[in-house]
Amino acid sequence: MTTKTTVIVDQDGGIDDTLALILLVRTPGIEIAGVGSVHGNVTAEAAANNGLRALELAGDHIVPVAIGAAEPLAQPLHLAHPEDLFGKAAGSPKRKPISEETAAEQIVRLAHKHRGEIDLLTLGPLTNVALALAAEPELPRLVRRVVSMAGALTVRGNISEHAESNVWHDPEAAAQVLSAGFDLTLVPLDLTRKATVTRLWLERIAVDQDRLWGRLAAMLLAVPGKLPAFPLHDPLAAAILLDPTFATYRHTPVVVDLDEDRRGQTRDADAEHAPAVAIAVEARTSTLLDLLIHALMPGRASRS
Repeated sequence: MTTKTTVIVDQDGGIDDTLALILLVRTPGIEIAGVGSVHGNVTAEAAANNGLRALELAGDHIVPVAIGAAEPLAQPLHLAHPEDLFGKAAGSPKRKPISEETAAEQIVRLAHKHRGEIDLLTLGPLTNVALALAAEPELPRLVRRVVSMAGALTVRGNISEHAESNVWHDPEAAAQVLSAGFDLTLVPLDLTRKATVTRLWLERIAVDQDRLWGRLAAMLLAVPGKLPAFPLHDPLAAAILLDPTFATYRHTPVVVDLDEDRRGQTRDADAEHAPAVAIAVEARTSTLLDLLIHALMPGRASRS
């Protein structure tokens, strides 16, 4: 990359969030101005610590990590992975999250500081973005673009029949963000389920047992039977933020259902109901595995 891209990352502390952060840190020309945490995979506090762990694994000891929303806007808290296996495997981070501002406040401050020149990557529920939007209604015009791993439009959800996890964890927040008028790209389950690790890729990662990801890859390889599915949801969204030509898109308004029977479902809407967003529909998923090899194991080539 020849020009600097400034990014805010909002994440919920999962393993694929970690891979996305490592990919960003290890990509030349990317400046991560701040990382926020949000409830979702784990608690917001645990997600902040996992964000710090991810940055440290990538060699970054500077980027501030702010703790964000501990619960959704209008429904009880639900955690997808409360056991926090990544946190237990990685150990305690050397730094602590910042205390002077929340993740939503960090988004607003950085959006003003880098007016029209900062991108926002969301990898978890959209609660922090909704709170930032409530505090600063001009946010869609301050942020250059938003890339969100969110939604399931033509496929079954991964937390209910109809809903993708990040949207389901706070559908009110997702509805507000989708209707706010951001230059928004959705990277939905329809696409991310096609970006999965291969056995050969895991074998190449597992060679490096000195690093955490090498040991995690070895654990996956050791599971008896068929290789467990491990979609690279968040790294694919990060790759699309890094290079929009990485994917192709269709453009349509999208709304979020808030009714109990289909709560969290994302679906196409009539133009008068919401602004159009870009939905990533195809991507160079095999190239993503190469990018991650180079990020995780600099100097090694991939044949995944």
